[in-house]
Amino acid sequence: KNSRCLKLYCECFSSGVECGAGCKCVACRNNEEFEADRRTAVESTLERNPLAFRPKITQMGGDDADVASPMARHLRGCHCKKSGCLKKYCECFQAGVMCSEQCKCKDCRNIDDAVK
Repeated sequence: KNSRCLKLYCECFSSGVECGAGCKCVACRNNEEFEADRRTAVESTLERNPLAFRPKITQMGGDDADVASPMARHLRGCHCKKSGCLKKYCECFQAGVMCSEQCKCKDCRNIDDAVK
């Protein structure tokens, strides 16, 4: 609401695209009309975190692998504390990938049974 879609909270902004007709934004500045503001916000975000606009889920196999394959993984890992990584707010679970050594979750249950 207060970010005007110029923070990583906005899915469109974090994906590197402008907000469109499908968004339900309020006072949005992530569009062509406010290109200068958008460019400044992108540069500021990249100064703080150079990897900010890179995808969080990566393929470990070939190019034909889909995101939900066992070869996909979360680059930065999740930080779940109480969900056991079995709820939609776990980034790994939401993307359909198993938690990995990158994750800092507690009491994780989103792991491959073969690894146990």
